[in-house]
Amino acid sequence: GGAASLLQAPLAAARCGAWRGFASAAPLETPPIEMIRNVAIIAHVDHGKTTLVDQLLKQSGMGIKVTERMLDSKDLEMERGITILSKATRVTWNGYLFNIVDTPGHADFGGEVERVLSMVDGVVLLVDMVEGPKAQTKFVLQKAMSHPKMKPIVVINKVDRPQVRELGEVENEIFDVFATMATSDEQLEYPTLYASGKQGFCARTLQEARSPDRPTTMLALFETIRDSVPCPKPAEVDPATIAADERCKGFSMLVSQMDRLPGLGPTVTGKVFSGQIQKGEKIIAKGLDGEILATGKVKEITIVQGVTREPMKQARAGDIVAVSVTGFIPKWTQTLVSHKDVPPVPCMPIDPPSISVRASVNDSPLVGKDGKNITMLSIGDRLMKEAMTNPAIDIQESPQRDYFEIRGRGEMQIGILIEEMRREGFEMTLSPPSVVKTLGEDGVWMEPWEDVMVEVDNEHSSMVIERMSQRGAKVVDVRTDGDRQCMKFEVATASFMGMRGWIRDASGGTAVIVAEFKELRVQGPPAKRERNGVLICNTAGMATSVDLGKAGRLGPLFITEGIDVYPGMIFGENRQNELDIDTNISKPHDGYKKAESHPPAQEKTLEQALAYILDDEKVEVTPKRIVMRKAILDPRERANAAKAALKMR
Repeated sequence: GGAASLLQAPLAAARCGAWRGFASAAPLETPPIEMIRNVAIIAHVDHGKTTLVDQLLKQSGMGIKVTERMLDSKDLEMERGITILSKATRVTWNGYLFNIVDTPGHADFGGEVERVLSMVDGVVLLVDMVEGPKAQTKFVLQKAMSHPKMKPIVVINKVDRPQVRELGEVENEIFDVFATMATSDEQLEYPTLYASGKQGFCARTLQEARSPDRPTTMLALFETIRDSVPCPKPAEVDPATIAADERCKGFSMLVSQMDRLPGLGPTVTGKVFSGQIQKGEKIIAKGLDGEILATGKVKEITIVQGVTREPMKQARAGDIVAVSVTGFIPKWTQTLVSHKDVPPVPCMPIDPPSISVRASVNDSPLVGKDGKNITMLSIGDRLMKEAMTNPAIDIQESPQRDYFEIRGRGEMQIGILIEEMRREGFEMTLSPPSVVKTLGEDGVWMEPWEDVMVEVDNEHSSMVIERMSQRGAKVVDVRTDGDRQCMKFEVATASFMGMRGWIRDASGGTAVIVAEFKELRVQGPPAKRERNGVLICNTAGMATSVDLGKAGRLGPLFITEGIDVYPGMIFGENRQNELDIDTNISKPHDGYKKAESHPPAQEKTLEQALAYILDDEKVEVTPKRIVMRKAILDPRERANAAKAALKMR
């Protein structure tokens, strides 16, 4: 550690005193491989995963000031309370190095989970004391258990909450989950710990956790990880290759995560599967089939210690580090190797994208009122950056360069990306989502199908099954578990579109929905339309309460008074039939007319709006509003286009 602290002495002097202790506590070199433990944390949204990791950092003696929820660094993650980008954090404790990798708890971000699991030898399953294991958790756990050597540790969290469940009930539920998934008997002999991430303690029994002299630290968890999880085993490399590659000894690393870091450029975070690597070495990218795709150099090797990124001299097999490269941009599922004879690390290919949305310039009359990034160039730039670091998103530019097609593996991913762009000041127009189809070898169009698992309260299940079968879904399995019912369906992605929101609303927000890509099948007939006509503004101005009150008799409204409107904007639904109604809601009033009361507006979120609109409609997205509108704003032109379309039929 001497060299490391010398390097940091000038830095230490510049910063506060706490830093110096931190530098000496953690020499920045890979420790011997038997001292390394790589674990992933699996937990349901809100079961306290991030808080628990923060406690481990705080108590590991690394001298870091911990901010609330350290791993969730994106604003959206903080707000939605979900972890989207899995991050690796190093915790050093008593000479051991724990690399703790966070897994995304959302099935929509699939593919990422498998790559994260390829880096670790054990998983910590974190379960809420009151809620028990949840559907999303089972999805990730099943992927982990498919590796027979994976060692599970169960941590029952939030034990400081008042007791509402029978003793042993949560434990039995967890055991049932393992019994259906385990691929080896050893996986069923997992240790169970009881913790409170918030209060920062962990105990080996529930009695101990509830007793007055309960432990005050996470020691039990540190020791259990040390004793239960095996150290990483380097991948085998042919001795002839090692001899030929004396400096790196057959280095290989799977691209598990990609980032673009300021000052470092394209950076790959992953586990060193074999050999070792230093700064400045030549590096080769290989595909899954072993062909050489690109060559470049190692610009820097860094690690995240707590919250700061530190440079590292050399990374050796078993460690999880970030390698910044120059000369090419690595892609997921590629392997970085130091010699042409080192074999690539086997891994699963990424699921193909299933849903696409077209994003183009905002061409409504109110363009540029809220946002600052409104040109095609800036939208394209931002989307291309996203595609580089987000495996679930794929971007294609149209031949005429008038729109970009955003392809993703689910409505939620596209929704999150656009939500992020809104916050960054982007304005754009989005088309209705469509399904990404593939042309089969025999010239037949294939469309994606999904395995969908829905868990709802018993009273809502018949409603969900009925609605799903109307959409052409096949019921594969129905299981009742107490007052909840778990249903499995096979359904075409096209038919499932917009169903998430419907199920969530119908169940009062209690439903859990997990959808996973199944396979491509021959394209079926298009899903039928289930929607009434809409109410459309025919003048520009500001919506008044008097006119909205009148329009409210026709059907539910989507906007409130005082909002700027323009011709062609959709502001409500026609309750009667499928006809669209044009009306004026921005007449000037002299204040003598009393506004009628109308039910509150049902303002739509981005995901709801995209699911709601039809082919001749679009969604206008700006930092301040999400509005639905007709693609052709002028009513006369719209009528002519509709007539022309009828003739074409």
